[in-house]
Amino acid sequence: MRLKYNNLAENLGYYFILFLMVGFSLSPKDFSKLGISFSGITIYITEIIIVAIFILLYLKIIFNDGKLILKTPMKLEFALFYSIFLISLFTGLFLYSDFAFVLRQSALFYYSIFYFLVILVLNDIDSLLKLKFIFLLLFISVNVIAVYLFLNFFHINLLDMIGFRYLGLAGERYFYIALLLVFEVVYLTFIRRSAFTVILLISIIMLLFVSFILSVRGSWIAVLIAVLSAWIFLGATPGLKRELRNFNLLVLSLVVIIIILGLLVYFKKIAIDPYFFKQIKGEILSLFNIYTRDNTTPTVNTTWRLATWKEMFSEIKNMPILGFGFGRKFISQETLSLGYTTGTMEGWVEAHNIFLSFLYKTGFLGLGSFLIIIVSFFRKVIRFLRVCMEENIKMIVIGLSCCIVYILVLSTTEVIIEVPYFGSILWIIMGLIIVIMNYYERAYTGEPLKPQIMHTEEFNSNLK
Repeated sequence: MRLKYNNLAENLGYYFILFLMVGFSLSPKDFSKLGISFSGITIYITEIIIVAIFILLYLKIIFNDGKLILKTPMKLEFALFYSIFLISLFTGLFLYSDFAFVLRQSALFYYSIFYFLVILVLNDIDSLLKLKFIFLLLFISVNVIAVYLFLNFFHINLLDMIGFRYLGLAGERYFYIALLLVFEVVYLTFIRRSAFTVILLISIIMLLFVSFILSVRGSWIAVLIAVLSAWIFLGATPGLKRELRNFNLLVLSLVVIIIILGLLVYFKKIAIDPYFFKQIKGEILSLFNIYTRDNTTPTVNTTWRLATWKEMFSEIKNMPILGFGFGRKFISQETLSLGYTTGTMEGWVEAHNIFLSFLYKTGFLGLGSFLIIIVSFFRKVIRFLRVCMEENIKMIVIGLSCCIVYILVLSTTEVIIEVPYFGSILWIIMGLIIVIMNYYERAYTGEPLKPQIMHTEEFNSNLK
């Protein structure tokens, strides 16, 4: 009975996480909203999944004689992280009257619970098939969206043709397209079978084209930095010279493909809109002069962000240690004076910068605790890559780590960590990497791993 229930709890928890990730990849915003609230607090699918897994784990403890083994690193780092969380939460509840808004802002911290839930649910896996099944479904779901957008660009709407007029394609789809793109670029350098190589290459070209269509500049920058981080990971990992050479060749090939796709999108749009070239020229020039007060997208977004960041940072100076707590509503008076209406209806805006969000709500202690977790995590990843002898596992870990880099970079210009369909993915990916590390240690060594020393000469030779 005990063993049977343990398997049931783990399987259900696994399918809950799988359901969450695939749902987000298909339609992030629409999937996350349940249309229900409790005492003015909006309930998202993420909260339902968290509660459901907690119930399963609690029942597992009962049927497993009170034992629940959690083999996870960074317990002390997370203890500090949650201590700051509780201080900021009680500060907000004490100082501010909007209880629902206080809890909403606390999502900056509490979505990190997915890190532990993923490890608890998947830590006893005896093969990587479950994880590969997650990757397979995400590959299919994201590419379905990519194909839909690709055909829609050429005015071919398959949904209308088959009788469906709405798939819930929210504007946040660029996030999952970019994540899959980063992972595929890394993993393609490992694939040896020609059939898989062709499939992945076609998918990468499709995702690149769709990324051009969506035109999210912050996402493009984050993708480029994530790809650069892959180059560093590959160069710093012993035994991946072949993969690094393949990666360099792939990146050079993608540069050519990007130029061709850019020209294709350009000529397609200029055929529809003769003034498209003037718009592109204006946007490029506005990047070099953000205070031109013109209406191009880079000017509008950059001016608003800089004004908001400047004013928010000025307020942070008054509460630098622990910040203002959750629930304090901020809106930049300078942006209002410049005529921006962002946040006027709600009476508040988010910082659109993860560092400022932590600083404003939790001070330097909160930001420091977050950075300690991130730095500690990547140190453990690098140590693992130096001891792992399985190239397949190395490439999966590197690909997922580059996805984390993408999320963190994107978080410097967008609201990411606080949003259910974005922020939860950061912690889920971190949890999956820990699960893979624990699996390798258990399956291949049976004892704690000891990192190999990689000397400077070896690193330099890898990069040549």
